[in-house]
Parts: sequence; structure tokens; C-alpha cells
Amino acid sequence: MFKKILIAFDGSDHSRRAARVAGDMARVQPTSELVLVCVLEPMPAGLGKPYIDNLITEKTREGEILLQQARELIGKDVEVNSELLFGPPAESIMNVATSQNCELIVMGTLGVGGLKGLLVGSQIQKVINLSTVPVLAVK
Repeated sequence: MFKKILIAFDGSDHSRRAARVAGDMARVQPTSELVLVCVLEPMPAGLGKPYIDNLITEKTREGEILLQQARELIGKDVEVNSELLFGPPAESIMNVATSQNCELIVMGTLGVGGLKGLLVGSQIQKVINLSTVPVLAVK
């Protein structure tokens, strides 16, 4: 049914379950392709060059670990293209979904933001509001 599925992953329990669901969906339809997206917070402005370089290296390493965890949860026999991004999560997810022509977005209902996400407005709610394709919220 869905040929290109975007999975947003932040390492939270909900996104871990979403990765498993997306992997199962892709295995049911072998022609499906998964686009795995991990978005990290943008780098703070005003840091000096050596500090920002070290922070970028550290955050990139953390992001690569998250991508590897997601790939393991998705499972084998699924084509996965991954992107590690820095920026506002909802907008970054939508940019990838649009540029990659994704037909479905799968993400956890509660990310690593936890209570802050509830107070400020969760990323999934922002994605639902911005998206022109179906969004599957996984608890």
C-alpha cells in the first residue's frame, strides 16, 4: 500500500515501537522502502569554533548510534535509507518527507521531550498539522 515510509526516530520508547511497526509494514509489502530520519537539536549560536566542532562531532556520534539502534529495531530484509539532521524536528521531518516523496510518516506519540513536549506541543502534533500524507502515531 505505501511504497515509501518515513520513520522518525529519537530513541524514546515510543519511537522504538514505531521503528518495529515500520519494519513490519515494510516486510509485509516487500517493495516498500523506509526513510529513517533522526533529527538532533540545532547547535547553539555563539560558541567558538573549537567548541562547536567538538559538539558537532559528539552529537553526530550520538546520532549515528541512534540510527544504528533504529536499523536493528526495523530488522533485516528491509531497504533503509537514513538521514541524520540538525534542526527543528517537525520541520526537518517534513522537509525529508516532501523531498523523498514519502507516502506515510511513522513516529512515536511521545518523544524524548517528555513533559516539555506536552506543555509546548509535541513534535508529532506539529507533523500532523504540517503533513499532506498520513501520519501513523505509535504508542
